[in-house]
Amino acid sequence: MLQPHSSEWFEHLLLTNTQQAMHTGAIIAAAGREDICSICGDEPAPPHRLADGEWTMRLCDDCVGIRRMMFGEVWLPV
Repeated sequence: MLQPHSSEWFEHLLLTNTQQAMHTGAIIAAAGREDICSICGDEPAPPHRLADGEWTMRLCDDCVGIRRMMFGEVWLPV
């Protein structure tokens, strides 16, 4: 399982979802720190794992709820 926001995580994300990789990189650069939500940049944003897979992201509570509602995804704290 890849640690969210690690260099290996970004390498994989660039290959699978370039737009998300660029977005997450930009919000991390703007915040000046890596412990923020991979989607919106809010904090706190602990690491989560997609329940039916190995994919990980740092997610705030709001983004966990939005992704569940919009996409049916279940994210579990790591």
